[in-house]
Amino acid sequence: MKISYTIKLQLLLIPDILIAGFLLYLYYARAGLSITFIQYSIAGAGIFLLLKQVLLFFSHRGINYKIKKILSVISDYKKGKFTIVSNNVFHGTGFSIVDDAFVLIHKELGTMGKHLENLVSSQKSEIENLRELYHNIVLSISSYFIVLNEKQEIIFANESFCRKFQMELDEIAGKQIDDIFIFLTSTILENIQKVIITHESVILEKTHLVSTNKISIIADIKLSTMRVRGENQIIFVIDDVTNICKKDFQMNLISQVSESIQRDDEIDSVIHALLTGVTSGSGLGFNRAMLFMVDVAKNSLQGKMAVGPDTLEEAIEIWSSVSSCEVDIYSQLKSFNEVEIKGKNLVEAVQQTSFSLDDNNIFTQSFLNRESIHVYDAGNDSRVNDEVRKFMDVREFVVTPLVSVNKAIGVIIADNKFNQTPISADNIELLSIFSFQATLLIESYNNLHMIKKEMQKIRDRQEAMLESEKLAAVGRIASHIAHEIRNPLVTMGGYARRIVQLTKDSGPKSSERISSAAQVVLKESERLEKTLSNVMDFSRSSTFIMEFNNINEIIEDTYDLLKNLFQERRITISMDLDNDLPLVKSDFNQMKQVMLNLFQNAIDATPPEGKIDVITEHNDENLYIHVSDTGSGIANDDIASVFEPFFTTKVTGVGLGLAITKKIITDHNGEISASNRKGGGSTFTVTLKLPK
Repeated sequence: MKISYTIKLQLLLIPDILIAGFLLYLYYARAGLSITFIQYSIAGAGIFLLLKQVLLFFSHRGINYKIKKILSVISDYKKGKFTIVSNNVFHGTGFSIVDDAFVLIHKELGTMGKHLENLVSSQKSEIENLRELYHNIVLSISSYFIVLNEKQEIIFANESFCRKFQMELDEIAGKQIDDIFIFLTSTILENIQKVIITHESVILEKTHLVSTNKISIIADIKLSTMRVRGENQIIFVIDDVTNICKKDFQMNLISQVSESIQRDDEIDSVIHALLTGVTSGSGLGFNRAMLFMVDVAKNSLQGKMAVGPDTLEEAIEIWSSVSSCEVDIYSQLKSFNEVEIKGKNLVEAVQQTSFSLDDNNIFTQSFLNRESIHVYDAGNDSRVNDEVRKFMDVREFVVTPLVSVNKAIGVIIADNKFNQTPISADNIELLSIFSFQATLLIESYNNLHMIKKEMQKIRDRQEAMLESEKLAAVGRIASHIAHEIRNPLVTMGGYARRIVQLTKDSGPKSSERISSAAQVVLKESERLEKTLSNVMDFSRSSTFIMEFNNINEIIEDTYDLLKNLFQERRITISMDLDNDLPLVKSDFNQMKQVMLNLFQNAIDATPPEGKIDVITEHNDENLYIHVSDTGSGIANDDIASVFEPFFTTKVTGVGLGLAITKKIITDHNGEISASNRKGGGSTFTVTLKLPK
């Protein structure tokens, strides 16, 4: 029980009151005695103490009142009540307030109250503005925004989220996140736990979400946490990127399918990839797509291919596998015959179905009229007959023709059987654009296939002609070799018989004749060996040892080999070799054979006292070798034939030297040409590619 300040003050005055009473008692008890100075002193002291206590009592009552007032103001401040103090609060108390310390304190408290009231009022206004701004941002933000507690229960969703997924906040508040989406990928669930544990934000790009009311989107999701009143809350910010993904997917799909057609992929795999683009979440987003192609022979629309699930479980599995805008059509085409395709029943049903063009059903109408048809309610649409209604088994679907240059080649039929999402005008427009592109691709494939068949026929004819030419060439070679061998053999046979005849005779003259005949046989046999050697060199494939060689060194080495022959024929040779000639990758011995053949050809064409010029040069790409002579040159009709096997204008020779030279240069990825010089003679130019 608390004792008031006044009671405490009165208890403190009790000792003084008792002393004053005792003194007064002494005074009156001695009243019968003579009054002395001491008695007056005692009486005065008692009266003084008594008056003092009376005055103190009334004085403390005023102070106590002031203290109560001050304590009341402080108590209001603690409660957030900033009372403005009146200066006349102490008037009427019977006490002067002039220069009173309590009054000054009270005034200061009043001034401070005014400042606090103004400050709090300002902060309240600012807080209200911020609260209103926050409320507007959260509720009207274009991103979809939901907040979960640690139990993954929804405690808040902004207006955009509710509008997109057609839900009310009161309807979903307190529900688990799993309760509003058909499925959440393992990636989302794992990252929710990760965010709760680490408190670090996570961004999941291009994730497929399907709500319980069958609304499907591709979204970038940001997961983060905040702590409110000691509890962690999970913030889901969802940005819808479905339209962006659709456009990117369509562009990539058309581009990749076009390239795939050039790669000679089977048309079935290409069509399957096209229909996958129609049905994937990041494509056009339909649940099922079916392709019917015209069969001219049967005058009907024949089911060709279909993509889509047979059950809702398969649909969810497919949706969960499509989680980004990326499309890898090459892997789909490659694995078309290897991976088990979902929706086998749908594929079989489509491939076993055909519609006669003479029947007046909605599919043939779309095909013949070359226009898209949107069926909203198949059960009540007079254009949909029982056959189509039974085949589709859905309420809403769309039929789009495949039209190329005013000619229809088929139709694509699409629906949303499993998520039952309404088909919008944008969906139909995108499907029409996609169908047009698909038609071009299919037509391109058909044209390309036809071209390839014709090209194969041409290749077959070319191979037959080449085989015929080979046989003719073999005949010419055999004829030429037979001619080249027959003459030496006839000569050798005649002289061999003469040797036999001469051996029957005796004497010195007979020995000389035998020796002379044997020399002729030996010379002709060497000629045969050279002819056969040239033929073998030309016919067999050479094995090259490719190294970086200096062509100038090869030329000089070949010149040293033929130096005596140049002197015997009295032929001058001039060499202008490029000192900065780069090295070229080549076979040293083969290139030496080239130079040997070119030098020998020039020597044979150059008369005594003639001249042979050898020049090497280069540019950024090629190296050039020029070998010129001062002979009679080459007849204009023969320039195109000088490199052909067995062509020769010489009295002796097989005609394989320049043919072998060209073969070696061609094997080095180079070129060789022949031309006539001004003033007489010819020039042979070898061109070799420089390494990059």
